[in-house]
Amino acid sequence: MVLLEEGLRSAGRVSKREFDRVSEAVKARLEQKYGKERVEEFSSRVRTNWQDFAKKVEDARMRVEAEEAFQRGKKIGAQILEDLGNALQRAARNLEASLSDKVTYHAGQVVDRGVYVCANCSKIQEIKRRRRLAVCSECGSSEMRLA
Repeated sequence: MVLLEEGLRSAGRVSKREFDRVSEAVKARLEQKYGKERVEEFSSRVRTNWQDFAKKVEDARMRVEAEEAFQRGKKIGAQILEDLGNALQRAARNLEASLSDKVTYHAGQVVDRGVYVCANCSKIQEIKRRRRLAVCSECGSSEMRLA
C-alpha cells in the first residue's frame, strides 16, 4: 500500500506494473492471514457480484436506449401523421375550390365526354360519349361538376 501511495504522489497515476505488484502483495498478506481458500472464495464472490452489477448497468443502459429510440420513433411517426393530415386537408380544400369554380351540370342535360363529380357526395360518373347526364347513383343529387 505504501508503494501504491508513493506511486500516486510521485507519478500522479499508477502504472500497470506497480498496480500488479501492490495487488500481489495485498493478496499474499490476505492469504497468509485468512488462508488461500477463503481469499479465493471472497475474490470469486466479489468478481461475480461485480459482473452481475456490470450486467445490470448494461441492461439498464440498453433499456434507456430502447426507450429513447421508441420515443424518437413515436415523435417521428406523429410528425408523419400530422404532415399527412395537413396534406389531406390541403388536397380537400384544393379539390373543393376547383369544384366550386367549375360550371354546374344537371341530370338530364346533354354533356360531352368526360369525368363528372357529384356536387353533393363527390361520387364520380364517367361519360364516354356525348349523352344525357344521369342522377348520382350514390345520393340522388342532380348537380354534377366536370372534374
